[in-house]
Amino acid sequence: MLIIILGMFSGLLLGITGGGGAIVSVPALVYGLHIPMQVATTISLFVVGVSALLGAFLKRKNVEWGKGFIFAAVGGLMTPVGVYFSHQISERLLILGFAILMLVVAYLMFRKSLLKDKVVNNNLQKLSTIRSFWQILPIAALTGILTGFFGVGGGFMIVPALVILNGMENKTAAATSLLIITLISFSSILNKINTIEMDFNLVSIFMIGSVLGMVSGSFISQKISNRISQRIFAAVALILGCYMVFDSVMNWVI
Repeated sequence: MLIIILGMFSGLLLGITGGGGAIVSVPALVYGLHIPMQVATTISLFVVGVSALLGAFLKRKNVEWGKGFIFAAVGGLMTPVGVYFSHQISERLLILGFAILMLVVAYLMFRKSLLKDKVVNNNLQKLSTIRSFWQILPIAALTGILTGFFGVGGGFMIVPALVILNGMENKTAAATSLLIITLISFSSILNKINTIEMDFNLVSIFMIGSVLGMVSGSFISQKISNRISQRIFAAVALILGCYMVFDSVMNWVI
């Protein structure tokens, strides 16, 4: 019962904010179900990957397929690097690193919510002078490393990269990012799956809860503004990130 509730909570926030599935699902699995971090990140990739696949299918008319596959190919090649380094550090250090990533994402999301849409669009027009798609391949590589290391989809990096460095419209960038997240997530899963033991019944139940929550969250997202959804996500990421930092530090001290 608890796993369904945690899955629904994760999916609810994913549906409301349109991203950040792993940012919520990983802490839920680690602290709610006491699952090891390595296993939790892999399960989250299943959930994020399937959810992104569904989203990409629904928004397929807006997907830039060629650019999405190139971005995902570069990111996918780099996921083994992230997986390798994730196995070279302790569980506590991996959790602390993930918590710090959450705090950074929370700050960026909250900062974005404070800017007026007109200001954001003007800034993007000024920054998007470099329109070559190849300029964003370093971001693709970094996304792949982060996906392999932390088990995150990387949507918080992909969308700004596509908009700012490639001049894509937000709608097109968001749809294309779902394709990229799907491919990179599944690539990372293939690199992780042989190194850990997974309970696929648990994965299925968590995913069912997440899908149910995502449907509800998608309905709620239509009733609130983007600014509010961004602040909700930032608040949740901030609270969870602070708790994970505190817990990691206390475990080291004790």
